[in-house]
Amino acid sequence: MTRHWPAGIFACFVVLGAALALPATAQDSSNPAGKPASAAQTTDGSGAEKKPNAFDYNSVVAKAEALAAKPYTPPPQIPQFLQDFDFSALEQISYKADSALWHDMQLPFEAMFYHPGSYYTHPVKMHLINDGGVGEFRFDKNRFQYPNDELRARIPDDLGYAGLRFMHELDTPGKLDEIASFLGASYFRALGGGQHYGLSARGLAIDTGSDKGEEFPAFVSFWLVRPKPQDKTVTAYALLDSPSAAGAYRFDITPGDSTATRVEATLFTRKAIGKLGVAPLTSMFMWGENSLARLDDYRPEVHDSDGLLISATNGEWLWRPLRNPQRLSMNQLSADNVRGFGLLQRDREFDHYQDLEYEYEKRPGAWITPEGDWGRGHLELVQIPSDSEVNDNIALYWVPNDPVTAGARLHYAYTVKWGMELASPASLAHTAASRIGRAAVTPGQPRNTIRVAIDFVGGELGKLSDPANVQPRVNAMRDATINNIEAVRNPHTGGWRLTFLVPTDSLKTPLELRAYLAGADGGALTETWSYALSP
Repeated sequence: MTRHWPAGIFACFVVLGAALALPATAQDSSNPAGKPASAAQTTDGSGAEKKPNAFDYNSVVAKAEALAAKPYTPPPQIPQFLQDFDFSALEQISYKADSALWHDMQLPFEAMFYHPGSYYTHPVKMHLINDGGVGEFRFDKNRFQYPNDELRARIPDDLGYAGLRFMHELDTPGKLDEIASFLGASYFRALGGGQHYGLSARGLAIDTGSDKGEEFPAFVSFWLVRPKPQDKTVTAYALLDSPSAAGAYRFDITPGDSTATRVEATLFTRKAIGKLGVAPLTSMFMWGENSLARLDDYRPEVHDSDGLLISATNGEWLWRPLRNPQRLSMNQLSADNVRGFGLLQRDREFDHYQDLEYEYEKRPGAWITPEGDWGRGHLELVQIPSDSEVNDNIALYWVPNDPVTAGARLHYAYTVKWGMELASPASLAHTAASRIGRAAVTPGQPRNTIRVAIDFVGGELGKLSDPANVQPRVNAMRDATINNIEAVRNPHTGGWRLTFLVPTDSLKTPLELRAYLAGADGGALTETWSYALSP
């Protein structure tokens, strides 16, 4: 079982009724509601008839540019009675498996659609691209199973879809599993083999965490390319719109043990944007081994992701454990021409979660590899106080340093890889655990010292046994007292543990720390551990 899609971004992440669109494609032989694609016209208002195979990513780019030249118009809303649905009511409406697109066509992929309702209030246009051309795939309530005839009769014939999910043989031969899903604003997510949904990506983030409030761009049209029998990748195009920008997107999804989603985006701005968030990710972190306090719960840890990893152009790898702060935390980390970044779930032990329902040890990480030179910029990590694991409270995105002006054209391409073991420096040890708690003291004395214990494993570190060859390095970003810095071999992990003490009177404000283990020659043996320590 997995949590619901983000119903919105908690405290500044909730998708406030912004529903998403995604590609829909009509299966030619089972499309009672849609006209044949070979005779279809585009339905985005242009009315331009397309010749076979003429529609491609450049066609969507042209639509985005034309859309950005016009004033923004909010998408239409679904009937109020559907907006009043809660998740349990919406879940009673299911898409029929035998109505899946490309069903019984001997193709490697199928697609099924989400029904609008609850937070997903904006229908999106769905289109199909095949050898005959491009055409609209219209909503058909006969493709859904409703809990009763009364509700079915109230559903408008032209309601539209809220989103889509792709199916492919993944874990079990002969069985189609869900590999990717698009639902809510510009949210999408994917799975590799043996995984359960956790964190999500978005097409774009605008002014996240700003005083004026976040803007949620939404996909408003999708075009799904019908795959060929030998294809290992399924492709979809999408049109994004928001008050500040319009954009054209291409998604190439290649499933596997780790599923790769290549994203290409061309953006056109209507007005200046204060903070443009590129390749945004959202996740959930409630508590973990680094939490000084947690809710009254029997589970040792609860999180979809446990850390941020960055591969910098200077060769440094930086790991920053996530936390559930007492107040909103926004951190900027330098990322000029960044080589890779992502939110990962490194902890894969069931014993560390003890959750039979949500199975957090099976949540995928998401690793983003930029294409080309993105230029000067930084990563912004947003962590929001949360008391519920159903809310996403973590966001990560790349922000260009150059101002984003009105009338700009921007282009980004990158791959999001979803899986268990995604990225790690081959020659350096990585952080296996970050444990933080009150230090033991003499009976009767106040517990006014924080102990930090970081376990590093892998790389050349495990071959070392002489403490003289393993030197601890701990730095604070401001004046602070750090005591008892020590590195010792951990026989239980085959790696080394770095420990140190910090008095709580040094933590009146969060203390930024960086730590790693160096060899006898001063060279790094581990990735860099980065953290904001609070009392």
